[in-house]
Amino acid sequence: MRRYATVAILVHVVRVAIVVALLALLPSPRPAVHIGETVQAPDLSVVRSVLSAAASVKRSVGEGRLWDVFDASGRRLARAARTLPDAEGVVGYRGPSEALVVVDDDFHLIGVRLIASEDTQEHVAAVRDDASFFDQFRSWTWGGPPDGGSIDAVSGATLTSLALAEGVLKRIGGDVPSLVFPDPVRSEEVAGWFPDAAELVDQGYAVIVLDSSGEVLGKVIRTGPLEDGVVGYQGPSELLINLKAGDARIDDLKLRASFDNQPYVRYCKTEYSFWPLFEGKTISELGAMDLQAAGVEGVSGATMTSMAIAETLVSAAQEYRQRETDRRETVRRNERTFGQRFAEGGLREFGIRLTAADLACGLVLLAIPVFRRQGWFRKRFARAGWLLAVIVVIGFWSGNLISMALIAGWSTEGIAWRLAPALAAVAAIAFLSPATAKANPYCSHVCPHGAIQQLIRPSRSSKRHRTIPRAMARLLIGLPGSLLVLAYLMLQFNASADLASWEPFHAYLFRIAPWSAIVLALCTLVFAAFVPLGYCRYGCPTGRLLDHLRRSSASGRLRWADGVALMLLAVAVARRLWD
Repeated sequence: MRRYATVAILVHVVRVAIVVALLALLPSPRPAVHIGETVQAPDLSVVRSVLSAAASVKRSVGEGRLWDVFDASGRRLARAARTLPDAEGVVGYRGPSEALVVVDDDFHLIGVRLIASEDTQEHVAAVRDDASFFDQFRSWTWGGPPDGGSIDAVSGATLTSLALAEGVLKRIGGDVPSLVFPDPVRSEEVAGWFPDAAELVDQGYAVIVLDSSGEVLGKVIRTGPLEDGVVGYQGPSELLINLKAGDARIDDLKLRASFDNQPYVRYCKTEYSFWPLFEGKTISELGAMDLQAAGVEGVSGATMTSMAIAETLVSAAQEYRQRETDRRETVRRNERTFGQRFAEGGLREFGIRLTAADLACGLVLLAIPVFRRQGWFRKRFARAGWLLAVIVVIGFWSGNLISMALIAGWSTEGIAWRLAPALAAVAAIAFLSPATAKANPYCSHVCPHGAIQQLIRPSRSSKRHRTIPRAMARLLIGLPGSLLVLAYLMLQFNASADLASWEPFHAYLFRIAPWSAIVLALCTLVFAAFVPLGYCRYGCPTGRLLDHLRRSSASGRLRWADGVALMLLAVAVARRLWD
């Protein structure tokens, strides 16, 4: 008996592992684009939805991921950016959404528009058509919303709209980029200062220089991202500041690039009496330096260029001190214990967005063990009250239903647990409980569509009760599994296929649900009003997947479904190798 139990556990573990592998091998509906790679310019028609006068879009000089927007006369109107690939980790209902961000010369947001999304068509349409949602971005600057500002989501498409807004934050969340000096520091530029340099860790406005063993050799500060607005004879200049490890004082400086005339730049580079005025100082001393009091008069023959360089150094040092202070404060906040962070900022401190619907849904989920322990699920009126709560709270209020579309999206793009913590909790209960606890609480206690079917279920003595002929029942019982197989094969060869219309669950998002989803839901409920739990038994592919994962006394036996799963796994592996 013990041997059979061991075999049963092993078979069940393998069965679950195959399902996990199948989900992991689902292809993403979008091509991967990584930061630093060439990103396509935004479509002019999308830009015109923000700036009607836009006539052309051209890549900003030296900046690979910002574009200048011009009118018909060639006058620059604004700059534009796309949120991908920065926002690729922000998952909505099925995946990330990409937005266009348009900013003015001061990097204040002029407008935001949705470019594309892998979420369901109804979610995407609801977001795209909600003008008030996009209007809120006009108060933002590069770096984020004003202090204390909140993000208003689109009713009925909360997850999609929040994912889009979080994606915008990801794109503009850093410091204002330098369009004048965008190029990162290269290893050959610091080789003279650090001959043993093996790796450069880019911080944007500085690089940490490491040797082959990972030891810090020093830091090189770039003035370009810190200050690029001090103009000399013809334009600004960028410098590199060398801070050796263990020494807080400036060891050396280098004029890296300048928009001034080359003779003036050359005079500054070769005037050795100019640079010692700044060497040996700490960054704090450089930032507090009074150029006039220090007797800095510039380089003869290149006064404007050299004085601009001096002012750039002082201004950059001040900005560097402020950013380092902010960075240390961020590190200090992140190093707090969970209790300290929760006490100061609650769940929002961890980026978790908790709404009233999430709290209500969480309370319903927490009540499951209480009801089970007290035996209330077996009491008629208590169970009816429970089912009504599930329908109202989890169904029509929060719309937290598990579906094939959600499973496919989260399998390829990750789980949106920060934006939708209650839905993530429902998903965890739906998948972990059958695989580990020999129960399927989602289908029996949590699914709103199943709850309605339980309430309208006809008794055997009811005039509504109908029994499906045995031959037809044998055919229908295989329908959910067949839909699962068909859906998986379709996703393998068409990753952007929308499965939301295959199930009736979208009807619970009644604010945005299409009539087709509502009609499908009503038809399945009419069927269940005559055939007890008709849709659950004969139509639900999601429930069939959860039942396949459920532990039982027969877990040690091989099933037809196991063979089908293995064949699907072979197809998925072959598809991945082919790609």
